[in-house]
Amino acid sequence: MSIAATKRDEIIEIASELFYTQGFGATGIKQIIDAAGIAKGTFYTHFASKEQLGVAWLTNRHHVWNAWLETSLTTIDGSTNKLSACFQFLKDWLQESNFRGCAFLNTMAETPDCENSMRAVVTQHKQQLLEKFQQLTSEHFSGIPLSPDSAIQHGSTIYLLFEGALVESQNFQDTWPVDAALTQVHQILNSKAA
Repeated sequence: MSIAATKRDEIIEIASELFYTQGFGATGIKQIIDAAGIAKGTFYTHFASKEQLGVAWLTNRHHVWNAWLETSLTTIDGSTNKLSACFQFLKDWLQESNFRGCAFLNTMAETPDCENSMRAVVTQHKQQLLEKFQQLTSEHFSGIPLSPDSAIQHGSTIYLLFEGALVESQNFQDTWPVDAALTQVHQILNSKAA
């Protein structure tokens, strides 16, 4: 890895911590430059703007977060168990992050400009998570006479339960929303009708 790539990655790593703990809007470029111990010119060699750094941060966060989720599922057999494990992962992650919540949703809330390029990264992240839940739910219902569209719809509902539990756990600083959502997930998975 080149020194330039290493410095770029270092800036992303430092910004990641600051953006996640303080918020994207509350973190200034000067603070990132100072924390990284770099010259202003070095920052701008790697990133033309704070928004460009935000895109790099969210893209990196997307890969890291998905790797965390996938790692938590590697030892789990069966789609039903994997769906439940996603909610256990969420519960554990929320507690470990002190209920700071979703970096993607937090950033989206701070970025009202629909043309902001970070929104595309957030949408991509959420779309892939939605597709993950749809895939696992379709696998769960594969042996049951249920239309593929109904299985996909159930997966979309489970995704919404996951996202709702994430937001409300951050709001209440507690994991009871995850438990409540998981109860509903089990009801969906135990249903045999469309």
